[in-house]
Amino acid sequence: MNNRGRTPGSSGRTVRPSVQQNGLTMRKRDMTPTRNTNLVPNASFIGDRFLGVRLDQDELDHANHLMTSKLYNKENLNNSISEPNSPEKKNVESEALKQMMRHKSAGALTDADDGDRILCYKKNLAPPPAIGYINQAKVLYSTNSVINPASSVKKSTRHVKESASKVLDGPGLTKDLYSRHLDWGCHNWVAVALGHELYLWNTETCVIKNFFEDNAPTSEGMITSVRWSQEGRYISLGYASGAVKVIFILLFIYTLFALKIYDPNRPKTTEYVRELRTLRVGGASRCASIAWKKQGVMTCGYKSGDIVNHDVRVAQHVVSSWGGDNGHSRDITALEWSSDENMCVSASSDRTAKVWDGRHTRGDGVVQDPEPLFTIDEHTGQVRTAQFCSFRDGILATAGGINDGTVRLWDVKRQCQKIRELNVCETGGVGGIVFNRPYSEMLTASDDGFLRIFRFNANYKLSHEIQTSNEPIMDLVGSPYDEVLIGDMEETLKVFQLFTVDKSTNILDRTAPKNVGLNVR
Repeated sequence: MNNRGRTPGSSGRTVRPSVQQNGLTMRKRDMTPTRNTNLVPNASFIGDRFLGVRLDQDELDHANHLMTSKLYNKENLNNSISEPNSPEKKNVESEALKQMMRHKSAGALTDADDGDRILCYKKNLAPPPAIGYINQAKVLYSTNSVINPASSVKKSTRHVKESASKVLDGPGLTKDLYSRHLDWGCHNWVAVALGHELYLWNTETCVIKNFFEDNAPTSEGMITSVRWSQEGRYISLGYASGAVKVIFILLFIYTLFALKIYDPNRPKTTEYVRELRTLRVGGASRCASIAWKKQGVMTCGYKSGDIVNHDVRVAQHVVSSWGGDNGHSRDITALEWSSDENMCVSASSDRTAKVWDGRHTRGDGVVQDPEPLFTIDEHTGQVRTAQFCSFRDGILATAGGINDGTVRLWDVKRQCQKIRELNVCETGGVGGIVFNRPYSEMLTASDDGFLRIFRFNANYKLSHEIQTSNEPIMDLVGSPYDEVLIGDMEETLKVFQLFTVDKSTNILDRTAPKNVGLNVR
């Protein structure tokens, strides 16, 4: 076998012949650049090779003509005696480049055509991309041909429909700023209290039903509060006499303090109203605020300042009471539970708001008059409403009544530290607060007939102001589909679509919790 041209370890590769030059031995690969042949043979390579794309010859000639015509134009010729008819060199080239390239400088900007511009320099950062871009780095920014390119980038504002989508008449709507006449259930049914009557309105099918038909109970007085349970199976009605009726959605009605059962589908006979049992609480008077917990626990506030927790599932329905020296001294105007149901806030006409421990509503024993976790006493007028933020844990908003048209934000996770005070209405109070999760905004309704939207950021800036009526707004409730319903003293009900989410922006997908883990048994 012929082993010429092979060396140990060469794996059968042929060695290039050497060249003798001036007594030195050089290989051919040392003389000219070449690829590295010491790599593994038969390997596949993926390399980047960039080839310039040349334009057509006509376009190159046109570009050359543009450059030379600007340099040697007649108006750029020097008419001096020493250099007649010669191009003036002073800033001719720079002026031509300014016409070709738009830039931002201290001097005046050029008025070049759009086809002559190549780049647009600016010192400020690029504006934030619009909502909905999945990859924000791929957003393309452009500016118009204005004098200041930085000012041409305008911040996009959210469009809000200022007109009501639905308007209904509510004859008999009680003109009381401290009663709750409306509530919107999770199943899209709205409960409206008109005097002694209770109406149910389906906003999708526009079906309206009088629950009591023509036999509404009048012995308990006017209906002063309406509230759906969280799961939408019950409606609770508070009366001026202090009675609280809990209506089961399957046409059974239970009443606390005077418990009865009604069946509107039965014939109107003496058996139409059948008393089941009577439950009474001493000292109860005018229930104007109700809040529901899960598992059938209902919290009611009365004119005397007492707060009673009822468990409608058991015979001994009174679980606990919050009052006495640690409670309120005047009527309760609002009650709300936090999303985790660990805290309950109560607002009162005694200019205070209190945060209570939710553990005192358990059924392991009656807890009488515990101390509240926090007491808020910075309002200068009656505290008309209070609401926990739905998208920020631990944020509480309280609103003042007459002579105190402010909304104050508190952090109950930090010993109820005050965050911000917002001046909402100068001529009256604030009647309702609704938080919106997709846009992180807060909506307020006030006595001047305005709805105001505040951006829930570092500045809490007022973004929109909508006049809905010339009379005070008494009720403001939100729907599970980002709509709001108001009731004013003109005896009208109006539905506004202020938080309609554009599905093309995918904002719901970003706010919805994502299941990134696995369920392991």
